[in-house]
Amino acid sequence: MNLKATITCLSVASLISAAAAGRSQTMERRPAHEAIGERFSHLLIRVATIADSSQKDEAIRSYVSSAARFGHALIEDTTVYFLHYGKANRVSVPGDLNGWNPAADTMTRVQGTDLFYLARGANLHIRFEYKLLVDSTWILDPVNTQQTIGGYGPNSEVWMPGYAPPPEILYRGGIPHGRIDTIAFRSRILGRSHPVFVYTPPGYSRTRERYPLLILTDGGEYLTFALMRHVLDNLIADRRMAPIVAAFIDPRTDIRDNNTSKRMTDYAMSDAFVTFLTGELRPSLLKKYRITKSPAQTGIMGASLGGLIATYAAYQHPEVFGLCAAQSPSYWWNNEAIVSLVRDGPRKRVKFYIDSGTFGDAQENTRAMRSVLEQKGYLFHYAEYPEGHNWANWRSRIGGILEFFWGTR
Repeated sequence: MNLKATITCLSVASLISAAAAGRSQTMERRPAHEAIGERFSHLLIRVATIADSSQKDEAIRSYVSSAARFGHALIEDTTVYFLHYGKANRVSVPGDLNGWNPAADTMTRVQGTDLFYLARGANLHIRFEYKLLVDSTWILDPVNTQQTIGGYGPNSEVWMPGYAPPPEILYRGGIPHGRIDTIAFRSRILGRSHPVFVYTPPGYSRTRERYPLLILTDGGEYLTFALMRHVLDNLIADRRMAPIVAAFIDPRTDIRDNNTSKRMTDYAMSDAFVTFLTGELRPSLLKKYRITKSPAQTGIMGASLGGLIATYAAYQHPEVFGLCAAQSPSYWWNNEAIVSLVRDGPRKRVKFYIDSGTFGDAQENTRAMRSVLEQKGYLFHYAEYPEGHNWANWRSRIGGILEFFWGTR
């Protein structure tokens, strides 16, 4: 086991800077028709009365240009209007609301023009992501410039008027900040090195106390896309949670190259990976950092496949992980093997947090796990949210997870 600090290009500072491009910007809360001067439904009526094709085109061009300057989705009451202006045979809007189905939500073409539109009703309190499929080309919406970045790159994003992101994801300059050590960890069990980023809370160097430990899978993405460093700093500063040490392990052997990711094998209930966590990573962290050995104060957390391996690791080793958080976990894997394992095995001393989105996410399988946990008498928190399978959803829940495990209120 080798826990060695490096000063290579694994710098977490560069990761956090890269994340800034993916952070949702503050949305101006005024109706789109007020921002651009006219409701879209009124535009359609007006355009239909214009006989001259050049005048019709100019009216459309002016409206679309104003909408693009507004920079957000066009929302009127509970209806979202998606627009595309340009040469095309077919335009659709695949996204969270239709399970990213390219054949669903086809736009209507305004007769005699190059304007395509789709009117889509949506709940006032949701956030969702999408792209436009123009013939065979996937593009970001050029009218709605609000975007979010996830593991597969940027998507266009809509915040309905009743949606608000949690304030704890944003950086605050007037509070103490924790430190992050950047580590290259060489595993004999896995036969490779992985980046590990270790967060120590403000005041860590001035105390002798031992801290709770949280290990996170997909660690680089929890830092960049989920902005978890900010959440930790803010919740600790506001005394909403006890200070903890968090170890973010990345599935990539080279943080710069997504092709080096081993998550598809390591996170698929891999016993070798679990042994690496319990037999190599945690013992090394215990030597280098002042963290508790108590399983009741040691957690593991992950999203999607990361949530699957977190659940498997905690169930197999409750003497290490007494806390487990699984966000949109891939409990479907291998015919719900993890659900069967927990259902058919003995009850373990593990406290669970499980959540899922409701837009084409994991709720069918997480509900199956919820039923098992209820039947077996586990202590757990379960929730579903009107969002999709993405990092903007998961980052909104981090504060709740941390307070569920280490809350001070």
